[in-house]
Amino acid sequence: MEYSFDRDDFMDRDPRGLFDEREMRRERDLRDEIARERALMERDRMDDEMRRAAEEAAKLEQTKIESLQTNQLVEAINNPLVTVTSDGKISSRLPRRSMRSPSGRDIIRRSGQFTMQGFDLPAPKKRKKNKKHCKNLSQCFREANKKMRKANGQLRKGKTQADIARYAHRLMKKC
Repeated sequence: MEYSFDRDDFMDRDPRGLFDEREMRRERDLRDEIARERALMERDRMDDEMRRAAEEAAKLEQTKIESLQTNQLVEAINNPLVTVTSDGKISSRLPRRSMRSPSGRDIIRRSGQFTMQGFDLPAPKKRKKNKKHCKNLSQCFREANKKMRKANGQLRKGKTQADIARYAHRLMKKC
């Protein structure tokens, strides 16, 4: 098939001039600059937010909890930089500088609201049926090991631990 143009020229550059390399580089640099500016603005906004929250926490720390109004109490409870202890003291935490914002679970964990407060949960009761099953199974394993091992403890020729387990479970069915 005959071509009406030189194929090598077509492969080296864009014949219609749609993809000028300098123009593409300029657009990419502009996008990178915009992204950098946005990141810088976001960082400044987060710094301002943290500074404002730290100031509010310091203000709350100086006041007594009994003298606070309802909206101030809500603010103290929901402020991540403020902790309210069980005895009613308000204290502030130092802000941490991290690159990622904490997830909801992290916030709940750090709040201390759902921590155990000096008492243990009751231990779950053991099942009698399970105790009996474990006892029988261990006896069956002892018997299976006796049958499939030599006197010195090595496995008999052609036998594996899987064979011992299968035999022990077969013995369990007979019990």
